[in-house]
Amino acid sequence: MAKFRHRLRAFTLIELLVVIAIIALLVGILLPAMGKARRAAQLTKSLSNNKQIMLGSQSYRTDFKDYFPMIISDRGGGLGWSTWSFGGKNCNVRWMSFAGGLFDEPAARRPLNSYIYPEVRIDPNITGAVRNATQLEAFKSPGDAASFQFLDPYPTADRSLSSYDDVGTSYHINMKWWDPVMAFMSQTSPRRGNETQTQFWNRVMRDGIRRMNVASSVNSSQFVWIHDQIGDVVAHDPQARNWVGEFGDRNKSVMSFLDGHTDYVAMIPGQLRGPGYNFHITVGNR
Repeated sequence: MAKFRHRLRAFTLIELLVVIAIIALLVGILLPAMGKARRAAQLTKSLSNNKQIMLGSQSYRTDFKDYFPMIISDRGGGLGWSTWSFGGKNCNVRWMSFAGGLFDEPAARRPLNSYIYPEVRIDPNITGAVRNATQLEAFKSPGDAASFQFLDPYPTADRSLSSYDDVGTSYHINMKWWDPVMAFMSQTSPRRGNETQTQFWNRVMRDGIRRMNVASSVNSSQFVWIHDQIGDVVAHDPQARNWVGEFGDRNKSVMSFLDGHTDYVAMIPGQLRGPGYNFHITVGNR
């Protein structure tokens, strides 16, 4: 009877190294492509969030005679602006200790929330676990990894938090228009008679809103209304450095404009104005 002997064959070391090299090469080719696809999906989501916010803003302006969804921060007896008071969830508790909680804007007070989430009841109480109970995902960018938001007594931003988890939103309203308006008003229209500080700043805000309305009719397609953090950082960096944005590109920001459109904008570091965008406002127009 014939007998067959089966010979077992193993990989040689060279063959094993060749296989490992091929796998490493494939990983090197595929990973960047996968990362690029992931960033593209995140960018699409961020653009969608901005479009949703802009639809809510337009509805708000219709209901409030073209007034923009922003408020003066006046908690704790002070007065000020914050770029996150238009909408979003509650701030991180760290903001409660600054200036009596002046910029610790509760989600229940932010005017755009009821337009984006009309079905959500937001508890006005922000003590304890309630502060973090409500999540409003339309205000969360998937590329938001670290907060750039800070004010004294916080000399630097808390980079362990996203902007969404720090101040309640990854997206911010453009408040740079406020600087020329404030300077113009202080020169041409100081406080009147018995006018209180609160009344004065409310008047300044109303005047600023009128000027923004002028901008919306004259240069609406370029005037920035909402932007992600990188838009603010790139435009206002005094050293005009290059910044890698939320989606891996240098000096590019997701922005929405007063005419309602949203775009992914290439910016010039250190410049408030560039091709297709403008953070400022012409104060002489009425």
